Amino acid sequence: MKKLLLLPAALGCAATVFTGELYRYTFRREGSLLLARFLDKKGHEDAYYIRRDSAAAALRGRPREKLQIRSERGEKLTGYYYPGSGEKKRIAFIIHGYRSEHAETAGLYYDYYARHGFDLFCCDHTAHGESDGVQIGFDVFETEDCLRWIDELIRRFGNDVQIVLHGFSMGSATVMRMSSRCPGQVKFLVADCGYASGEEQLKASLGPMYAPMRLLNRMIAGYDLRDTDVRPSLSRSSLPILFVHGKKDKSVPFSNAETLYAFYTGPKDRFFVDEARHVESMYIDPKGYADHLNAFISNYIS
Repeated sequence: MKKLLLLPAALGCAATVFTGELYRYTFRREGSLLLARFLDKKGHEDAYYIRRDSAAAALRGRPREKLQIRSERGEKLTGYYYPGSGEKKRIAFIIHGYRSEHAETAGLYYDYYARHGFDLFCCDHTAHGESDGVQIGFDVFETEDCLRWIDELIRRFGNDVQIVLHGFSMGSATVMRMSSRCPGQVKFLVADCGYASGEEQLKASLGPMYAPMRLLNRMIAGYDLRDTDVRPSLSRSSLPILFVHGKKDKSVPFSNAETLYAFYTGPKDRFFVDEARHVESMYIDPKGYADHLNAFISNYIS
């Protein structure tokens, strides 16, 4: 009899532990070692990781200036300015994605932008890399933080600086969500493998646990996942946007790109790569990617 009475308590305890681990795995910097063993899977072939990590190491070895600002939440945020050949007047701002960091994302793009007359700036988002913070914002925190970074770049380099925003995955959603609030120094955006809504992404990955996770996150982090939809911002934007996506993307399904490209009414182009998985388009087809970027630079950068 006592064993039967203990069973509901044990199940309740297990459910509480699982909920906490799932929340940490999804929303917190520290993640969950327990769930990572079962849920983390390689999204790319080994050759991609070798190329990405080599480029990241090369970027970290370049001369750089370390910058820091404070978020509106009081966190210390860290960014990195890499001189290229832009003479502090042309800056490509590379914005990384979920559970990544600045060099891992920006390494593959330094050479391209340096050849085309740009310096590189990249930041570690809140709860990533060398920045403070424990909560991931799914483009809510990141949007506000990156707008602060743009203000800092203008303050440092002058009102005549020209900025390209180039975002990946959650960083791509961030640049789209920023699009209607960017100052005139931002000339165009590149949205690579962005989602239309963090809420839709998490509904698909969390299934029936989405509702309790959303409520828990509202209480802990203070934002609502319903606010992660980028379309309200796109509807108010007129900035040129290059939409990039791999058609074999399993992390952010390619349908997001089709939806967003059709939705956006401002100046736009698309580069959809048949064999590319998540954020692999430059790796799979560097010439095609470069050709599309060249066109945007020619059209929108003086």
